[in-house]
Amino acid sequence: MITSFFPGRVRLRAPIFKETDLVEKARAILSKSDAVKNIETNPVTGSVLIEYNPAKVPMEKLLPMQDFFARLATEAQRFDGKAESREKISEMLSSLEGLF
Repeated sequence: MITSFFPGRVRLRAPIFKETDLVEKARAILSKSDAVKNIETNPVTGSVLIEYNPAKVPMEKLLPMQDFFARLATEAQRFDGKAESREKISEMLSSLEGLF
């Protein structure tokens, strides 16, 4: 899922990122953070590039979220496009609000 990462920039690639409604929901949540500088998406390739200010996203804040992101990755891999799967991912994304 993570195809490249270095402080300030992370690229993700997965078929779920072709789902425009879910990507836009995630974008709306992440864009509320003053740490996020830019989000580029490519629904054709299923790629998302997130540029952020690493000073505003310290590891101490991210480490406790590892389990959540592991569960989200598992659900993304299981994603089948059906309503139940879409709703599960949407609920998980909603739980991110206020964390950044």
